[in-house]
Amino acid sequence: MHLKCESDDPLGMISGAIADWQITASSTYPATWQQGCSEGNARLYRPNGLAWCAKFKSSSEWLQIDLGVKAIVSG
Repeated sequence: MHLKCESDDPLGMISGAIADWQITASSTYPATWQQGCSEGNARLYRPNGLAWCAKFKSSSEWLQIDLGVKAIVSG
């Protein structure tokens, strides 16, 4: 059996439906301001202008988002 579900619905990264604890990263740059480069800032349109910053400038850096279910995400 093969199950497939296609949806154009947002995952929740912008709205906050995906919580900060669901976002992990390979590394985080140590920022001088509180939580300045944390994984929780890896979202579009942050009102504070902050972002996730990897510790190293490398193509091996990654973000992992726990969707709570097994899913294939593309796009």
